[in-house]
Amino acid sequence: MSSRLDILWSPAHHDKFIVWGPDITLYEVARIKEIEKKTTFTPISSTYGATVVASQSASGVRCVDISAEPEQPEPLLALGYASGRVSLTTLKQTYDPLGLVGREFAPRYQRLCNSVSWSHMETNMLAVAMDKHRSDHCILVWDVNRGSAAADEALESTSQGSVDPMRPLAEMGLSETAHNVTWSNCSNRTLLASMNLKYIKIFDLRDLSNKAVSMTATRYCYGVCADPNSSHQLASRGENVVCLWDTRHFDRPVLSLQHPRPLAVTHLQWCPTRRNLLLSLQRDSKSLRIHDIQQASAEWKKNALDVLTATAVEAEVEEYSRRPSVLERDVTPGGSQPLVAFCCHPAHEARLLALSATGGLVDYTVCERVAVSWGAGGGLAWSGGGGGLRVLNDDLCGVVKDISHVMRRRAQTDYGLKQDLWQNADLADDDALSALWHFMALSKSLVEDGCIRNSPWKHPGVLTVLRSPGDGGYRSEIVPSLLPDMPNRRVTLYRSAERTRALQLCGWGWGWENADAGVERAEAEGTPCRAAALAAFHLRLRTALDVLARAHEPQLRVVGLALAGLSEERLWREALAAGASALPDAYLRGLLHFLAASAPAPPALHAPSAPPDLSAVLNETEMRLEDRVAFACMFLSDGKLHEYVRHTADALVQRGDLSGVLLTGAGAEGAALLQHWLDASGDVQSAALLAARCFTPELLALPHVQHWLDSYRGLLDGWRLWWARCALDTWVCGGSAAAAVRHVCVACTYCGKSVAAAAGARPRPPLARLPPPAAKMKQISSCPNCRKPLPRCAVCSLHLGTGAGGGAGGAAGGGAGGAAFPRWFSWCVACRHGGHAAHLMDWFKEHAECPVSSCNCRCSTLDPPHRL
Repeated sequence: MSSRLDILWSPAHHDKFIVWGPDITLYEVARIKEIEKKTTFTPISSTYGATVVASQSASGVRCVDISAEPEQPEPLLALGYASGRVSLTTLKQTYDPLGLVGREFAPRYQRLCNSVSWSHMETNMLAVAMDKHRSDHCILVWDVNRGSAAADEALESTSQGSVDPMRPLAEMGLSETAHNVTWSNCSNRTLLASMNLKYIKIFDLRDLSNKAVSMTATRYCYGVCADPNSSHQLASRGENVVCLWDTRHFDRPVLSLQHPRPLAVTHLQWCPTRRNLLLSLQRDSKSLRIHDIQQASAEWKKNALDVLTATAVEAEVEEYSRRPSVLERDVTPGGSQPLVAFCCHPAHEARLLALSATGGLVDYTVCERVAVSWGAGGGLAWSGGGGGLRVLNDDLCGVVKDISHVMRRRAQTDYGLKQDLWQNADLADDDALSALWHFMALSKSLVEDGCIRNSPWKHPGVLTVLRSPGDGGYRSEIVPSLLPDMPNRRVTLYRSAERTRALQLCGWGWGWENADAGVERAEAEGTPCRAAALAAFHLRLRTALDVLARAHEPQLRVVGLALAGLSEERLWREALAAGASALPDAYLRGLLHFLAASAPAPPALHAPSAPPDLSAVLNETEMRLEDRVAFACMFLSDGKLHEYVRHTADALVQRGDLSGVLLTGAGAEGAALLQHWLDASGDVQSAALLAARCFTPELLALPHVQHWLDSYRGLLDGWRLWWARCALDTWVCGGSAAAAVRHVCVACTYCGKSVAAAAGARPRPPLARLPPPAAKMKQISSCPNCRKPLPRCAVCSLHLGTGAGGGAGGAAGGGAGGAAFPRWFSWCVACRHGGHAAHLMDWFKEHAECPVSSCNCRCSTLDPPHRL
C-alpha cells in the first residue's frame, strides 16, 4: 500500500480533483450554498466545499495522472503500478464514448513504474517512466487509441491492420532509468525526462524514425516540468535547490534558487494561468515558496539572438551579465499544519489546492504582487487582475491632499522663488510654512537694517542673539515696575540689548510704543484673546479690558470682571489661579496666570526677594511660540531665560516643529530641524527652497542638504517645470558664493574650445590674431582659435557669430560686452539644428517643424517658449 499523498486537478473537468495515497478519492467542488442539504462535504474555503464523488483502493499504485480528453464525461485516470503495468480507469462508472476505460499497457519486463504523464496537446498520448532493465527501454510512449474498438474499426479499412496495437509508439532510454516524465504543453510531441540521477533529456518525437534528443548533466535533475506558457522554460529540483533552464542555452541553468537547508524540495509546478510564476514546496514545510521570474522571456530571447551574431565568448559574457531576476515570497495556505502536496487550478488564475499531512484540504488564491509606478504627472499605475493595468490619475491625490500633488501645485505658482521672502508665505497654503517664510523675511530685514550684527547665519534666531551668561554673554538690568492701571500690583522686568533683539525677532519689540501696533493687529485678525494677553503682558490692563469688552463672544467679557476685581486678597488670587484652567483659550489662561503671579506693591519699590513662578504661563503650549519666548525675554532672569530657550529649542528640533526655526534660525540646528520635519511630512520642496534661499554656503554643502536639492530638481525635471528648475539653480548658485562658478559656452566642433574670445585674457584686442579685415569686423564667422567656419543659421544661412570680445551661448552672451540676445546661438536639443535666436523665434511663430528642409523634427512642440 502506498504511503504517498498527492493531489491533482482534472485538466478537462475544472470542478473536480483527486486525492490519492492509500486510496484514490474523486471530489467535486461547489459553492457551499449550492450544495444540497444533508450532503456531507469538506469545506475547503469560506465559500467552497468538496463533495466525495467516488473512491477506490490504491494498492500497488505508484503514480497517477489525469487525462485532458474533453469527450470523457468523467476524469480518465492513468494508474502506474509497481509491476510497470499502466491501466486506464474512471472512479465513477459512467458512459465511456472512446472505449478506453479498463485498457492496460505493460512493458516487456516487469519493473517499477515511476511516472506517467498525459499529453494535453494530443490527448491520446501517454508517456511512462520506469526503472532500469538491461534489455528494455525505460521510457515508453503509448497511443491509447490504438487497439480500442473505435480504432479497430478504422484500421479494418486500411493497410495498417498488421500493426501491433499493444506495442509502444516510441521507446527511449535503453538500459537507463527514468525518474519522471512530463510533456511540454507548448511544443508538439516534446517530452522531458529526468534520467540516471544526473541528466535532463528533451525528446523531439515529431519524427519517430529519428528522435532528436537534447540533454544536460546536472545533479538537480528531479521533478523536471515545462512552463505551460513558454516553449523554452523549464524547471527542475534537487535537494534544497530549484533550477531554472532555457532550452536554447541548455548547458547550465540560468537561475539557481536556494531553499533553506536541510529540507529537500519535494514538489515543483508552474502556474498554468500566470506567466513566469513557479511554486515549490519543501518537506515538512507549512508554506509554499512562490518564485516570480522577472523579465525572463524578453531577456532570454535577446540572448538567443545575440548568440547568432556574436562570438562564443562575447555571447556567454553578455548572456550572464543580463540574467533574469526573481522575486520570492512565502504563502501559508494551511495554517499550522505541514503541507505534503499542492496543485494549481488549470483555469482559475493563481488558484491552488493544498493538502496537509493530516488530509486537510485548503482552497487558496495567491494574491497578486502589485507593482506600483508613479508617473511624472502625478498619476499612479499598478498591475491588476487578468493582466490588466489600472491607472489612478491625480484627482484623488488632490482630494486626499497628497504631498506630491500639493508640491506640484505650489511649483506651478513659483512658490519659494519670489523675490521677497514674505511673498512666498501667501503661496504656501499652510499656516506653519507661512509663518516660517514671514519669520525669514523679518530676520533678513533685521540683519539688513543693522539691528542684528556679527551673525554667522543669514537668518539668525533667538539662540543666536541670546548667548549664555556663562559664555561671556550679557547681564540684564533688573527693572521693578508697577502696573500703570493698578498701582497696587508690581512685576519685575529684565532689560538688555540682547533681549531687545530677541523681542524684535519675536515680532514684539521693547516698550508699549512697539507693542501697541501688535495688539491692534491681533485684534484685527480676529484673535481678541491674544490681543488682550499681549496688552496685559505689557502691563496695560486697561487696554486688555477694552479689547475683551469689544469681543463678540459674551464669555470673554466675564474675564474682564476678573481683571476689574483685582485686589490684594489671597483668596482672590487662589480663585483666579484655580479658575484659569477652565477657560477655553490659552491666552486667557496665560493672562490670568500672569496676574495671579504678580505681587502686591510694598510701600517702597525694591526688587522682590523671591521671583514669581511664571512657569504656568510658559507651559501654555497652545500660545504661539514667539509670544511665549517674548514673554520669557521680559520676565525671566538671565539663567532661567537661557535654560528655557535652550530646552524649548532642543524639544522642537527633535519633534521637527517648524516654529522652532524662531529659536534656531537658518543655522546648523535649523537644518537638523528641517530634516526631522521633512522625515515626517515628505515636503522636500519647502526644505530645498528654504535651503536655497536662506542657508549659507557652508550649510548648502552638507550632504543631506544637497540631497534635498537634488531630489527637488528631479521632481521639477519630471514635471517638466524648466523655469522653476532654472530659478532654483539660480538661487543656489547665488547662495554658494564659495563654490566654483560654472561657465557655459559654445564650443567649436573642430577644436573643442570656446568660440568666444576670452575677455581680458590679453591686453591686445581679442581678434588681433586674425587677418586685418576680420579684426575690424563686429561679427566673426569662424572660430577664433582654429579658424574653422562656424555653423550656419538654419533660417538666414549666414554663419553664426558674436560681437567682438563678447561671450557666446546662453550664459556669457547677455553679460557686459556680450552679444545682444537676438544674435545668441540657439539650437534644438533633439535634432541639433539651430540658428540666431531672433530668427528662430520668428520662424516658430508660424511653423512647428524645424527650418531645415530635410528634418521633420517638431522643435516648437518639445518645449514651447510660453514665458519670457
